[in-house]
Amino acid sequence: MTYTHSLHKEKRNGMYYIRHFSRLFIGLLFIFSGYVKGVDPFGFALKIEEYLVSFGLDFMTPLAMTLSILAILAECIIGIALLFNIQMKLTSWALFLFMGFFTVLTFWLAYAIEIVDIINSIFNKNYSIFVVSDCGCFGDFIVLSNTETFYKNIIFFFFTLIIVHQRKKYKYISLHYITQWLPILIGAIFVLFMTIHCLRHEPWHDFRPWNKGNFIAAETYSEAPVLDYVFQYKNNKNNTIVEYTIDDLTQISEDSVRNDDFETNYTYVDRKEKIVKEGINAQLSDFTLIDMETNQDLKKTIIEQAGYHFILFIHNISKVNLKNFDDIKEFAKKCEEEQIPFIAVTGSTPKQIEQFKQSEDIDFIFYYSDETPLKTAIRNNPGFILLKDGYVIDKWSFRDIPTYEIFKKTIPTYDAKLKKYKSILPPTLPNKTNLDSINYSTSDE
Repeated sequence: MTYTHSLHKEKRNGMYYIRHFSRLFIGLLFIFSGYVKGVDPFGFALKIEEYLVSFGLDFMTPLAMTLSILAILAECIIGIALLFNIQMKLTSWALFLFMGFFTVLTFWLAYAIEIVDIINSIFNKNYSIFVVSDCGCFGDFIVLSNTETFYKNIIFFFFTLIIVHQRKKYKYISLHYITQWLPILIGAIFVLFMTIHCLRHEPWHDFRPWNKGNFIAAETYSEAPVLDYVFQYKNNKNNTIVEYTIDDLTQISEDSVRNDDFETNYTYVDRKEKIVKEGINAQLSDFTLIDMETNQDLKKTIIEQAGYHFILFIHNISKVNLKNFDDIKEFAKKCEEEQIPFIAVTGSTPKQIEQFKQSEDIDFIFYYSDETPLKTAIRNNPGFILLKDGYVIDKWSFRDIPTYEIFKKTIPTYDAKLKKYKSILPPTLPNKTNLDSINYSTSDE
């Protein structure tokens, strides 16, 4: 075995430690970044679609999944090569090209709107652009703003330059040795297995709001603001403006002395709305469960209900995978027999829903939501989620549908998990109401 530095022990000065710290730091960073995206390649593909659309490359969106897997694979292989000190001359240039591309890209994302505004002001134009709001560098595990992402890449690019500058100082071993190609081979096989497995099923690490154990009722809860009218009157004596609520005016009218004084000395000016109590916007505001007959959003009632219940997610009926769909229908039928709620939600049109229900002989109710939040909830089309008391208890891809008998046998385990979930994340809604107190009082009645 031949090493370029085999005859003399390398002097371990300050640069030696900086060089190897940079290699290990960026290597671990790349492996981590590739892993958190690799467990959810579907989510990263959606992000790539956003990139392509924002740059006017809509025709390339069918390649989004392929690009997602290739980018994850490349990132992990570069990270492994850095970590194990493999072919550092080649690896350092691969790292430089990778980091250079994404540093330029994130610079554009961070400052594109300001750049376009400057161009508009100089040339008296009215250009507008769409900019992706999150680069997706760490998947859904860590969400950074575009500016934060750019400055993060500047820091990482500094270490990249150290690695490139010092590339000849790293120990060189011929590629035909097992220590050079085996870690790359094992890493590539693992990454491909991980991405394909998590693509066909569900991510084995779920960083989205609909993860098992999350109190999803808090994130879908919304509350309209409480409004009241305020009436403005001008005091004729000193010309000051005073405001009265309806209650104030009622009290004045009931007092004859005050009412006479009010009618003599005050002149009506205007009426305005006043927010008595601020509303609450749901964190998952785009997720709805709209009854298509009444056009009402029933997500609050459905998500917060006590007891076990199921929601079948179908992103788009025209693209639904019907493999195992008979098992889903059988499962829904058993739920109906035992009075366990089972509903479906889709982003398709009422006409498509009706045709689908007839062709597949479906009895359960369909609700409507935008397609995007359905893809956030569950990656496969279709898949369904088990909820109880506002918590996500379990979720399945259509490939992993359990039998109803297995579900019934697992209920004691689910009950134990729910107790643990509540101890970690109490069932408190954004308005400070404990959901258990509502559900228990309703069930007692």
